[in-house]
Amino acid sequence: MEENGFDRNAGEGPMVERVGLVGTGLIGGSLGLAIRKRNLAIEVLGYDADHRMAEKAERRGAVNRLADLPDLAATCDLIFLAVPVRAIISVLEELAPHLVEGSLVTDVGSVKDPVVRKAMEVIPEGSCFIGGHPMAGSERRGVEFADPDLFQDAYYVLTPSPHCSAEAFSFLHSFISSLGARVLAMEPTQHDRAVAVISHLPHLLAMGLMNLALDRSEQYPLLKLAAGGFRDVTRIAASNPRLWLDILVENREAVLDTLDSLTAILSKAREFLVEGDEQGLLAFMERASTGRAMLVPALREQAEELFHLTVAVENRPGVISSVTMAIGERGINIEDLELVHPLESGAGLLRLAVRGLKEAEAALRALKDRGFRAILSRGLEMG
Repeated sequence: MEENGFDRNAGEGPMVERVGLVGTGLIGGSLGLAIRKRNLAIEVLGYDADHRMAEKAERRGAVNRLADLPDLAATCDLIFLAVPVRAIISVLEELAPHLVEGSLVTDVGSVKDPVVRKAMEVIPEGSCFIGGHPMAGSERRGVEFADPDLFQDAYYVLTPSPHCSAEAFSFLHSFISSLGARVLAMEPTQHDRAVAVISHLPHLLAMGLMNLALDRSEQYPLLKLAAGGFRDVTRIAASNPRLWLDILVENREAVLDTLDSLTAILSKAREFLVEGDEQGLLAFMERASTGRAMLVPALREQAEELFHLTVAVENRPGVISSVTMAIGERGINIEDLELVHPLESGAGLLRLAVRGLKEAEAALRALKDRGFRAILSRGLEMG
């Protein structure tokens, strides 16, 4: 084993001897599969309070073997806590007494400040904690949906504590980058306020809009008439309520502050409507429209632009696989995929995002060679 258990000269062979996964669901399982696929560790150990989930992870190959929590803490050089947000602190307290000197602990929770503060209290001297938040996931749960490429091109935020060495942060940065993720460093409180805006509040709004529709569904057939915009906005309302209860409560202060700010903005829009102020309302919408158009290049550090392929598809089993395989066989990566609402004919529109004009044009040819009707446009030209 190298110093502190880490091979600092990573690039050839495993970067670390033994990785531990506490929690083997979607994120934990995806981490295990990604680490093993890329040969980043000699061995991956897994623990889950749900023994059936842990056994599924072992059968799927997400871990080499299972271990109890004390054994995992005492033998692993790098440990990921992939448990629900409100369980992270209790797991930290249980894990800390068994950590070996030089071990590095990180988590994957979407709330960082309380976790980093607790870690500074309980992690023993000689070990290190770095908060982590992969901006990747799914509404689906369980290791059966784990994906070794879940983190490819996804943003992954790290929030190191003041007690963490530059060497440990550099190692974890490199390790996460080796999963294919784009690593960002943020201060924990700054992270929590940011995700309150871009993640936590949107989930709360989606659930609120869905409840409004349910309240009025007897008076108006809203759910039957729901158009693409309503479905897009409320898609995330199907997320796990228990999971989001934990997230919203743990990040309560930042969410409340953001909710108050949004309430003030919506009140202003209401004021425009009450007063019949068309110019004010137009300026309100134009500012939002311009900001949305600038969002993609502002968030994506990219050399090439995103392009969209809109494909007309029949309503039949296997049609989405046929489209994605036609593109995948040309070695082209699909950045995003969305099924747009069905057409009156029974067909539908499939929208794909591809990075780079050359790749997008090759994807277009591949689709047309398979008999699909498709059009190509720049990414920002599509909704």
